[in-house]
Amino acid sequence: MSTRRKLSVKKPVKLIFSGGFLGSGKTTALAALAKRLIERGMRVGFITNDQSENLVDTIIVRQMLADLGVPVEEVVKGCFCCKFDELIEHVEKILAYNPDVLMGEPVGSCTDFVAAVANPIKIQYRDAFRFAPFSIMVDPERVRSLILNETQTDFPEDVAYLFGKQLEEADTIVLNKVDLLTEKESNRLLAAIGDRYRGKKLMAVSAREGTGMDKWLEDLLSGRPGANTVLRQIDYDRYATAEAVLGWLNAAVKLTADELFDAGQFMTSLATRLRDRFKAEKGEIGHLKFVLTSAGKSMWANLTHLAAEPDVGGEKLDKLLRGTFIINARVRLEPEDLETIVRDSLDKVSNEMEVQSEIDDLQCFSPAYPEPPHIIREPVE
Repeated sequence: MSTRRKLSVKKPVKLIFSGGFLGSGKTTALAALAKRLIERGMRVGFITNDQSENLVDTIIVRQMLADLGVPVEEVVKGCFCCKFDELIEHVEKILAYNPDVLMGEPVGSCTDFVAAVANPIKIQYRDAFRFAPFSIMVDPERVRSLILNETQTDFPEDVAYLFGKQLEEADTIVLNKVDLLTEKESNRLLAAIGDRYRGKKLMAVSAREGTGMDKWLEDLLSGRPGANTVLRQIDYDRYATAEAVLGWLNAAVKLTADELFDAGQFMTSLATRLRDRFKAEKGEIGHLKFVLTSAGKSMWANLTHLAAEPDVGGEKLDKLLRGTFIINARVRLEPEDLETIVRDSLDKVSNEMEVQSEIDDLQCFSPAYPEPPHIIREPVE
């Protein structure tokens, strides 16, 4: 064990962590839960996580919770599991705000959270925290393609293995985006999940529309013990292979123009062009996220499937002369191929819309082999 930090809390802080594969809607859902907690008079802190810097999710969370006084920290350059000491360091920063609840969103390719994060926290900081039920969020299309094998995917079997391990260690499995489903299809997918992962609590929600969110929150605050399902077995070679098939790109871009340009059109045009290029290369999308910030306001777009259309949210920016643009792409391509496609597509869209795009920072890689400093397989109350 690493050196235990001395954390100061007036009373135990509720830990609400929610995992799930890329594109499952974790950020939107947790931000919506945070707002509900604040409406109940609770103080909330938030920690995001990514394999690199320039994370769209952190900007989105800060924008969504900007007026509510929520401290937001981020752990970068590795998952919570592999960056345990850094996680506790950022937790300590948030504890300075005396939160009642601390929310965390592990990176979308993370699994083995209970053994590598929850159990060490329970042992080292038993008096400081209480875990809510550990939720894993799932996208309906991922269930169809990676669990039920009903739809085509270019993700290899190792990604399905990782996805399955995420569900296996959940206390609660949350089927998100049910606003896109009929009630019959929602019930069918929940039943199929329940058949494969017995003993799990199942929820159906729409983070966007609010359906099922209050019921989910009640369970999180119920006092039901959380983060208790330890993976008894996991093949870390397969886990690492599943992460390594993804090219992982984060970029920060400065946009300027001599004449006003349409922010929404810029993002949707780039997302559509990238989707079509990825499709031609059979580069399955984990997620593609943009955020464009100007004059303190942020507008974002995301795409989670090759067959989908870009989804735009945030504050409408209308016409701009300048802005800061962040790109996050998780795609089944070699990093050098992903970088080439992103650079080329950004240049083409910028030229078409007469916008000057200057890349300030770009990192593109495949995640390293996961090596958590702590793995505790025995159940910890």
